[in-house]
Order: sequence, then structure tokens, then C-alpha cells
Amino acid sequence: MGFSVHLNVQLKFYNLPDTLIPNKLQDPLAIISIGLLFAYLFNTLFTFSRDYLLAILGQRLSKIIILNYIKHVLKLPMAFFSTRKTGDILSRFTDANKVIDALVSSIISIFLDATILIIIGTVLALQDIRLFGITMLVIPIYSLLIFSFTSNFRKLNQKEMESNATVSASIIEDIRGIETIKSLNCEEVRSNKITNEFNDFLHKSLVHTRLNNIQQGLKTFVQLSLNLIILWVGANQVIKNELSIGQLMTYNALLVYFTTSLQNIINLQPKIQSAQVANNRLNEIYMVKDEFENTTKHNHSLKNGTIELKNVSYSYEYNSPILQNINLKIKSGEKMTIVGLSGSGKSTLMKLLVNYFDVSNGEILINNLNILNISKKQLRSFINYVPQIPYTFSGTIKENLLLGNRTTITEKDIVTACKTAMIHDDIMHLPLGYNSKLDENATTFSGGQKQRLTIARALLSPAKVLIFDESTSGLDVLTEEKLIKNLMALSSKTIIFIAHRLSIAQITNNITVIDNGKIVEQGSHEELLKNKSLYFKLMQTQ
Repeated sequence: MGFSVHLNVQLKFYNLPDTLIPNKLQDPLAIISIGLLFAYLFNTLFTFSRDYLLAILGQRLSKIIILNYIKHVLKLPMAFFSTRKTGDILSRFTDANKVIDALVSSIISIFLDATILIIIGTVLALQDIRLFGITMLVIPIYSLLIFSFTSNFRKLNQKEMESNATVSASIIEDIRGIETIKSLNCEEVRSNKITNEFNDFLHKSLVHTRLNNIQQGLKTFVQLSLNLIILWVGANQVIKNELSIGQLMTYNALLVYFTTSLQNIINLQPKIQSAQVANNRLNEIYMVKDEFENTTKHNHSLKNGTIELKNVSYSYEYNSPILQNINLKIKSGEKMTIVGLSGSGKSTLMKLLVNYFDVSNGEILINNLNILNISKKQLRSFINYVPQIPYTFSGTIKENLLLGNRTTITEKDIVTACKTAMIHDDIMHLPLGYNSKLDENATTFSGGQKQRLTIARALLSPAKVLIFDESTSGLDVLTEEKLIKNLMALSSKTIIFIAHRLSIAQITNNITVIDNGKIVEQGSHEELLKNKSLYFKLMQTQ
């Protein structure tokens, strides 16, 4: 409606040379001028409203596309993250913005530019059918320009996005490994690597921009040529008295609206192509099924379950087996230690218990129920795996302790868990105690303090089975011994230690020895020493 009012007033305005000026009609001239001013004001308000509504639409699309992407990524299995770089995953956020931009632009063109094109086209045809016929000749020319660049744009978009992902991955990798970089004095080496990757990205981006500029230049040339031809043909018609000056001015003025709307629709092509490539990259992630799909849920009680591994084997895809024919029974409330040389498969075995990876052969049972038939959320509420490298999130200490834990936890529960983990005193020495803020990964805490904090977090979880994978490696011997004894006193918990320090094995006195992916020994500290096998050799190196 706003555009129609504006068009009607403007048509009258361009009749000035034919009627108003020759007849010296000042009053109608003033009325038309005021009307045109109000039309411009209305058009300004309409443009503002349109842009504001499109901004809201863009935000809603962002919520749908980007937030769904985040939710999907967080639900993907561990195997996915072991084969993907963080930067590659994060670069998809930029890809998502390209999809959103294309969708918003398409909506503008469909509902606004297409409407303007039809209305203006009709008016132009009524003004002069011959000029309009010449105008319509640009459509096949524009179509040719679009299709001739389509293939190149697709390839360049793909290369540019992949190159951008490589740069992002390297930057994130270097920031995370900054301590190692500085200790090795390899800042320049890593900087040169990123420089080369960034230069490659800039080169691909420049090639893409150059091609886009060539296409835009050709489109502009076609548009200017059209304006010139219309002016030339129209001027000849005016000379022959086949067209008035006012009509020619009106046609040229409205032609700007027509070609602008046509250009807006045509310029969707590179955006849509970029969005298609971006959408394909997003779909690469969406094609990976989240680990909570197709899980048969059971209401089977896991509170005091016995864990049994029967002939369990595991290998990464087509690689040689990491674990072979593992048979192990872990009774409820049991405290045991798994030891072995580095790379023997200890951590992998424990990760199978929480179903980070599916076993290649055999089965893992809890109360005779295969863990594949237990929902992973229920399984991980029953078994809590604490990795060797502790990780905390930005926020308060209390927020970190309560992360993923029961909502019924009291302040007393928190203090008790922290005292058991021997981190309570360290926290109370901070100015704000449990409300003290931690930055990303708690850089103000030592490695040992972070390990004890994550142990306390595990103790607050509803899990009845706790797996500590070298979770005390950052502690001194005395602190470690006291902490292990505190954990051993938790009669309601089944605890599995993975340890290199055999002092932990001596305390638990229930030891399983793994070598080359196989269980080679089981028994108490004294029994294994008498065997004088691998455990005996490990003890001699302590």
C-alpha cells in the first residue's frame, strides 16, 4: 500500500513538464509536492518497519539454525570429536550465518522485490510497450550471467570455507597449547604455519571476490547499457512526437525501481550458492546421528548393579585391536585398581563402560542387562568417568561443583564432598570461598587442585560407580594417600582407579593388570608380587 501511494504521487510529479509547468498551475504543483513529501515520509517508515521485521526474522532463524546446531553437536558421540578439529566444528557457525542471510534476502525478494517488479513492470508496459520490450531483453542476458558463473562460485565457496575452517582450527589449537609453544620457543614456527594457512585463505577469498566483482561489473554494465538504450530510443520517440518528455522522464524514473528490484533478485544467486555450500557443510554434521537416538530405555534399577565384561574386544575402525577378549567382573561397592604400561588400553576399557564407544565384540552387562539397552543418560548417571586431564568451566566454584548433579544437593553435601576430595581448605582460602569465580579451565588453580575439584564434583553426582583415570596424578604422595583412603571409606560407592603409581594399587589391594589390550594378571598386591610377572616388574620401577 505504501509503495502504491508513493508511485501514484510520483507519476503525477513526473507529469510536470507536460501539464503543470506549461499551464502554470502553481496550486496543483504545491499539492503534488506536499503529497510527494508525505509519500517519502511514509516510504521511510515502511522501510524502517521492513528492516526491523527482517532483523527479528533473522534472529529467529538464528535461534532455529544455530542453537539446533549447538544442541546437535553436544549430543554427538565421542568418536565424532576424536576425528574432528574444534576449529572445523566452530567454522560451521559462520556457515550457518550464510544460510540465514540467504533465507532473509530471499524472503525480501519474494515478498517485496517480486511485487515491485510486477507493479512497476505493468506501469512501464502501459507507459510504452516498445520501451518495455527492450527492457525485458535484459532478463535473458542476466540469466546467462548467472548460469555462466554458477559452477565456479560453487567450487570457490567450498574451498574458501574449508580454508577458513583450517585457519580457525590452527588458532584454537595454538591458544590451547600456548604453554607448550612457549616452553619449546616455537612461537615463530607456529606463527608461520598460521600465516601460510591464512595467506591461503586470503588467496581463495580474493579469487572468490574477484570473480564476484567481475560478475557484478558485467551486471552493472548491462544495467547502464539498458538505461542508455532506453534514453536513446525514447529520445528518438520524443523527436518523432510518439512520446512526451514527461512520459520519458516517468519511464526512466520508474526504470530505476524495476532494474533495482531485478538486480536484488539476481544478486541472490551468489548468496544462495554460498548458502547451499554452507548448508552441505552443516548437513555433514547433521548426518552424524546423535548418541541418544534409537536407545531403548529400561526402568531397570542400576543402584547396586554388578558390572560384568564378557569377551570384550575393541578396535578403532580397521586398526588392530586395542582390547582383546576382556573378561572382568566388578561387584557392587568394590574398590579396585587397573594398572599397566602406557598404551595398554586401560583408559579405553573404562570409556567402554560409559559407552563412549561401542564394543567391537563381546558385551558389557550391568545386573545382566546389556549397556546397549540402557539409555546413555541413565548409564552415565550410574557410572561417572573422571578423566586424567581435569576440566572446569568459567563460573563460580559452586556452579562447577553442581554441574550435571542432583538438584537436591545441600550446602552440607558440597562441603562434605570437598572435604573428602581434600579441596575444601583450598577453596576457603579464597576471598569468596565457594562463590569465587573461575576463568576458563581454572587457570588460577594448580593441576592438583583442579583434579581434586573434579573428584569432588564426581562425588556429588548420583553415580554409584566412580572411575578415576589418573585423577590424582597431579598430587604429592602424602595428599594422594590421604585422598585415596577417604575414597576407600565410601562403602556405598564402587570405585575403579586407573593408576601408574602402584601405591594406589597397594591401598585397594584388588588389582587388575592389563598388557597389550589383555588382562594378564588379577589378584591382591601380595599375590601378584609372588607371581613375579608384569606387576612385579612394575613395582621394581617405582
